Amino acid sequence: MIEESGKRRRTMAEKRQLFMEMRKSHILRSHCLVAFCEKSSLIHLVDIWNMIEAFRDNGLNTLDHNAEINVSRLETIISSIYYQLNKRLPSTHQISVEQSISLLLNFMIAAYDRLVTLPVAFLC
Repeated sequence: MIEESGKRRRTMAEKRQLFMEMRKSHILRSHCLVAFCEKSSLIHLVDIWNMIEAFRDNGLNTLDHNAEINVSRLETIISSIYYQLNKRLPSTHQISVEQSISLLLNFMIAAYDRLVTLPVAFLC
């Protein structure tokens, strides 16, 4: 009887250990995916001033916090961010705007709207 409770404790401890390892690997996979998308879409080059300008140009500063935006408007916002960024970069460091827009848009749609239902909720 005492041996059985000792086995149960070990089994529970092993299950907890396995759960923690699975959780760590899931977090690591998520981190790697976000880091890959950040580097591939070149979003790390965008500074806060580009973001503020793009939000103001697209009227998001007057938008209600609970409002939803559709995918075409999201694409317009992302496009303006990257086109403004490309204007500020030296001609020797121009980026592929269309590729960056496509990658970031697809990542955002997959991250926030797993069922591919429209519109995408605007998160503040």
